[in-house]
Amino acid sequence: MAKEKSPRRHTGHKTPEPSVPPGERRRSIEQAAHPRAEQHDSSGGDPLKDWLLTKRDKHGTLPSPQQQKQELDAYHKLRDGVGKILGDTKEILNAETIRQALAQAVGQLKQMGEHTADTIDKVAASVEKDMINAAQKIGSRWEAYSEKTADLFQVWRDRGKQFLTGATSALGELLQQSSRKLKRQVYHSGEMAASGTLKCIACGEHLVLETPAHLPACPKCRNLEFRRV
Repeated sequence: MAKEKSPRRHTGHKTPEPSVPPGERRRSIEQAAHPRAEQHDSSGGDPLKDWLLTKRDKHGTLPSPQQQKQELDAYHKLRDGVGKILGDTKEILNAETIRQALAQAVGQLKQMGEHTADTIDKVAASVEKDMINAAQKIGSRWEAYSEKTADLFQVWRDRGKQFLTGATSALGELLQQSSRKLKRQVYHSGEMAASGTLKCIACGEHLVLETPAHLPACPKCRNLEFRRV
C-alpha cells in the first residue's frame, strides 16, 4: 500500500523577489501571455484569466515582503479588536451584533492611522471568512467548544449557559445570512488566512498553516484557490 502523502506545511516565509521596474514587468507578462491568448482565440478564452495565470506563473501571487508584514500586523490587530469587542458584549446576541463587532474594530483600526484603508479592508475580508468558518465549525455543539474550534469566539468560552444559548442562536443566524457566501467561501493565494488546513480546489492537495499567513499558490499544481477543511 502506498504511503499517504503528508499535507504541505506553510510558515508564511518567502524569499524576497528581485525588484523589477513596473513597466518592464508589465511588458514581460504581456509577452508571455500572448501565446496563451492566441491558443484561446478560437475557443472563447478569457484574456483577463490569461493575464492573471501568466502573472502567477512568472512572478508568484504574494504581496511584497513589506506589504505582507503590514497586512499581517493589521490582521492580528483587527482580530484582537474583534475579540475584545465580542468579549465585552453583554447584551443579547444576534448576527448583527457579530457583524457590528467587525465593523467597529475596522473603524478603530482605521482611526489609528497605522495602515492604509486598502490594507485594512483586505484583511477585514479575511477576518470575516474566519468568523463564518468558525461559526460553521461550532454550530450548536457547545460541548465541543474549544480554542481550536471557537477561533474568534473563544472569548465566550467561559460564559454562562444562558449567554451561550443566545450565542448559538446568533451564530446560526449569521450562518443563515451567509449561506450564499459559504457556497463560494474561497480563499485565494495572496490573501491572509488563519492557521489550520486548507484544500486546493483543483487537485485536493492539503496545505497546513501553522500560524496566520498569506496563502501561497498550491505547491502541487500552482492553483490559486482553496477551501477550509
